[in-house]
Order: sequence, then structure tokens, then C-alpha cells
Amino acid sequence: MSVIDKIMQRDIALWICDQIKDLPDRAKYCAYNSVRSLEWANNIFEAGLPIPASYCALHATEEAVAAFIYCAKECGYGDIANINTKDHAEKATISLFAEKITKILKDYNVAIAFNKNNNTLTVKFEIDSKVYYQEATTKLFSFRDDNQDQSQNFYNEFIKMFSDTEELKNSILSGQEARVKIFYATKTGLPTGFLKPEPQLERECQLSLGLIWAAVDIKNHKGEIIPFIDQALRTANMVIAEFKSKKKK
Repeated sequence: MSVIDKIMQRDIALWICDQIKDLPDRAKYCAYNSVRSLEWANNIFEAGLPIPASYCALHATEEAVAAFIYCAKECGYGDIANINTKDHAEKATISLFAEKITKILKDYNVAIAFNKNNNTLTVKFEIDSKVYYQEATTKLFSFRDDNQDQSQNFYNEFIKMFSDTEELKNSILSGQEARVKIFYATKTGLPTGFLKPEPQLERECQLSLGLIWAAVDIKNHKGEIIPFIDQALRTANMVIAEFKSKKKK
């Protein structure tokens, strides 16, 4: 059993997949295709083919990003949701965001579990050593400035996760080119895929499920702008603009 299969059999993953049917059509189809790509990645990896398995896992994340963006477009986020789902660099920015936000949440000892009593996800988190249990939603978290007022974005916090903007640019480029580097030969040799495929498969699976869950949460609060989602989209647009300006130089 591959790491993907282990994750997809958990109650949390099963719940997320069951919610996909209620997403807006374009988001729904992308989310289903993300899950299908994860299934392909699992089966291909178990057949002893880690390189195409990694390719399918990366594709799953891209489709999950598209599901997230299309859902935001449909649910009232306006111009800040106008991220180009055909642009691999812009999608790579969103997946990079998801990964970094996951690391931020670890500081709050966040844990999510399936609550079978009311068919929802429950989140546990800590603030100032106090433990809280609530229904899982992105509404629980947002970034605040030094005066504890809600920020418009968290661009500065995001930039601090990298040594400089050049490292950020390279991280986006790496995500943009990942699938190509896995499959295509170059003038210097053949691609080897990920040196340690299982951790990468786990990463893509968790990112895909997280992004699909965020889309579900957006849909569940349609007509209401969730501060955290709003901040994330605004920050993503700023990062994309920064990336494109550096690319022109």
C-alpha cells in the first residue's frame, strides 16, 4: 500500500471526497480529476513506476489548485480570484502558498479529525497554550497586523519564509517546471524523478486534499467573504506580480 492509498483511506479524506459533488461544476470536475490523478499515482507507484506516479501526483495538485480558484471565482471573490488556471507559474504560486500555510498552522499544533456524530471535520488548535476544538473552517484563521487589526494580505509574512525574493522566484519556477523535469530528457541526460518519491507523493496528496477542502469551505460559505481566503488570494496576486516583474528583468 503506497503512502497515497494510506492517506486516501482515512476518514478525513473520504469526507472531503464526498463533498466534491456539491462544488460548482468547473471546480467539481477539477476536484474529481485531482482525486483520479491521485488514484493513478497510487496504482502506478505500486506497479513499480515512480516517475510517472510522481507526474500524476503533481498533476493532481494542479487540478486541486484549479478547483480552489474556480470555486473562489464562482463564490464572490471578484477580481482577486482572477488567477490564470492555464498559467503553470500562477498555479505553482498557489500550491507553494498552501504548503507554506500548512507549516504556519503547525505552530498552533493544528490537528483535524472526522466527527462522525455530525458528519463534519473538527479542528484542534492551540493559542497561548490554551486548546480549542471547533468545526473545521478557514474562517478560524486570519493574519493581523501589529495593532491586531485584520490585514489586507500577508505578503510580508510570506516573503520572510524565504531568504530573499530570488529564492521565492526560484521556488515558483521549480513548481512550474516540475512535471516537465520529471518526464522530459535534456541535453545532459534522462530525468530520474524524485530521489525520494514517497515523501513527494505524500506532499502532493496532502496539498491536493487541503486545496479541495478549502474549495468546499468556500462553497459552504458562498456569499460570505472569508478573511483568510481573501488575504491568501490578495497575497497570491502580489507574489505573482512580483514574480512576473522579476522574470522580465
